[in-house]
Amino acid sequence: MRPILTLVVIFLFPIVVFGQSQILKGKVVDAQNNDGIASVGIQLVNTEISTQTDSLGFFSFKVPQQNEYQLKITHVSYIDQLINVSDNEILIQLQVDNLLLKQVNVSGQTNELPKNSLQKLKPLSVNETATPFNEFNQLITTLPGVVSNNELSSAYAVRGGNFDENLVYVNGMEIYRPFLVRAGQQEGLSFINPDLVGNIEFSAGGWEAKYGDKLSSNLLIDYKKTEETEGNVNVGLLGASAYLSTQFNKKDNLLLGLRYKNAKYLFNTFETSGEYLPRFLDFQAFYNYRFSDKTSLDLLAVFAQNDYRIEPASRETDLGTLQQKLRFFVAYEGAESLRYQSFQGGARLRHLFSDNFRTSVILSAFSTSEYEYNNTEGFYRLCDVDQDFSSDTFDQCISLRGIGANYNYARNFLYAQVAQAIIRNDWQIQNNHLLAFGFEYKKQFVNDFLDEFEFRDSADYAQVNRVIKQENNLEATFANVYVQHEWQLNNRHSLNYGLRVNYGSNTGEWLLSPRLQYQVLLHPDKSGKFSFSTGFYRQFPFYRELRDFSGNITPNVRAQSALHFVGNYSKNLELWNRPFQINSALYYKYLYDIIPFDVDNIRLRYRPDLTANGYAYGADFRFSGEFIPDMESWFSLGLLSTRENVEEDSRGYIRRPTDQRVTAAIFFQDNFINDPSLKVNLKLQVGSGLPFGPPNSLENRNIFNGEWYRRMDIGFSKQFMGDRIQNLEYIESFWIGLDVLNVLGVSNTISYSWIEDVNGQTFAIPNSLSARFLNLKGIVKF
Repeated sequence: MRPILTLVVIFLFPIVVFGQSQILKGKVVDAQNNDGIASVGIQLVNTEISTQTDSLGFFSFKVPQQNEYQLKITHVSYIDQLINVSDNEILIQLQVDNLLLKQVNVSGQTNELPKNSLQKLKPLSVNETATPFNEFNQLITTLPGVVSNNELSSAYAVRGGNFDENLVYVNGMEIYRPFLVRAGQQEGLSFINPDLVGNIEFSAGGWEAKYGDKLSSNLLIDYKKTEETEGNVNVGLLGASAYLSTQFNKKDNLLLGLRYKNAKYLFNTFETSGEYLPRFLDFQAFYNYRFSDKTSLDLLAVFAQNDYRIEPASRETDLGTLQQKLRFFVAYEGAESLRYQSFQGGARLRHLFSDNFRTSVILSAFSTSEYEYNNTEGFYRLCDVDQDFSSDTFDQCISLRGIGANYNYARNFLYAQVAQAIIRNDWQIQNNHLLAFGFEYKKQFVNDFLDEFEFRDSADYAQVNRVIKQENNLEATFANVYVQHEWQLNNRHSLNYGLRVNYGSNTGEWLLSPRLQYQVLLHPDKSGKFSFSTGFYRQFPFYRELRDFSGNITPNVRAQSALHFVGNYSKNLELWNRPFQINSALYYKYLYDIIPFDVDNIRLRYRPDLTANGYAYGADFRFSGEFIPDMESWFSLGLLSTRENVEEDSRGYIRRPTDQRVTAAIFFQDNFINDPSLKVNLKLQVGSGLPFGPPNSLENRNIFNGEWYRRMDIGFSKQFMGDRIQNLEYIESFWIGLDVLNVLGVSNTISYSWIEDVNGQTFAIPNSLSARFLNLKGIVKF
């Protein structure tokens, strides 16, 4: 195998040497007018060999030499086809999917360039990549502008925002996260099941008016529809999953997904030893029924049950410098647990009233019951460590810095419900004019009971740090209407402008959000695109934003607002007869009426009693393509500066908690030269340190800078074809994989505990993430 782990190999773009192969080429056209169709996906069934048509509908790619091929043909605006071919040059005709209203199209547009700030992403098999829990969001975090320093969590921040500022839609339904989770290890499975994903679009800012009201990003997911029965079973040391897609007749499609996560073995690599009992379960069902060529119905139901329990025993952490080394030791008693059950379901009915007018009605509901229990006491000791190699006490405690105890008690319960209705309309006025308009209504209810206190005995004094006994009930109604016009000025220039009108009962505000996107195709072959986006983005406080450190609901909090300015340039390239793409962006965001927050692990602690404004600016770069034939890889780089000015602290502009100045990521796939079924993938993430400061100290917020985040995961896999094994023809393939997680063994810091010694000096004790871990897994596909 080529030495993929060296940067020299990565940047020389290694080329795989195929065995016996031949060229399969042809053209894909519209069955009605015989015009070539761009961006059609063509995949050789039961392999990862695929390509896309060019701007004129032509394609050409290498395939193994055989007598007959089975091809899967897909396009977002046409009905999928599964065809058998025996010739090396073919003509494929596609029928328009009448349920997908014709969108304003750019003549000769090249492959998958971003449109209206939405970047289309290719779904990857997360089960076959090196991630701890096969989480879909772990690949999102390798994109430029996206920040996540916790491999245990699906939460991410975008361009200076926080975890609560990201819109996520699945089949048009808005998705919600649990409320009470404090740490990544408590978080269950993310909502998105990677086995069910069919289409992905992501915007890091400047998206169009038809999509909702958050400050930072927009992720659109559509679950797939298949024509044949398929599925897989995945079993590993950290969990298992199963997926099935089937049809009862030619009009419907049913997807079933079951996931189980048990991270006990991984959690045993933490600094805190003890008895970890984490169990997380998720079941999803997606059903699509096509009544006719004009009417279809989507049904989605998701149930998640999460149970995290730990009985901590002890912890030992070394910190300091080469000249002065300290050791922090804690002995624990008690246990803590977090349990929650959530359900989300919905329906989407789409009807084509005419060839030019389509309506979608989306109804959804979300419900969660969360219970947090904590009854732990930690007895700690902080001491100086002897670093004299010649001493009999080398690497032992020689002087005591501090000793004390910390007791935490909590009995918290939260129940929340959200119901939402959305009506979307698309009207093709003319071939170059598309009018979209709609209405959204959302009702939320939250009941939160808090009963917790913290007692600390440290450095010869005792104090009660926190006492909260509070019950909150919050009801709120949100409504908005939107209208937008997409105008194709000519075959190179297009304009999209729109307006959202928002109302939130919890603030009593009526807000306007105008938005605009302009884009132009560049170069004679239209292989490049420049776009400029601007607009206002509003975010009404949900519940967490209104609750202060004492558990009280703060009244008279205004909706947070952001003004985006985003310039994007994208270019399609062809190197070594394979597709590549360059994406770059410059952005500036002005933030006002924002609610300051602090980050503790993945827990956001808002300060609604404070008022602030701020800004974020930076640049993002991504270079992606088939460095290895039929295997997509990418390199990402993000540069960011984000600051806020809190009126009450008189400090001027300070760094925001998510001010990660530099982020870089590599996702790279490769295989063995002589055996393409032996594969390897690498995921590398590097990020500069995040700001932090002592808790409950407004004047010292974010005065320190944390350590860089560095993590590399490598996965190895071997594929066995089922049709080559007697009596197993119904099995498509077997996969055996070995993931080496955190290859470098870096002890990344996620948060800090603050300890005071006998002299009154305060120390920040780092809390680290998981260590190196080997995960063995097997996959059966059918």
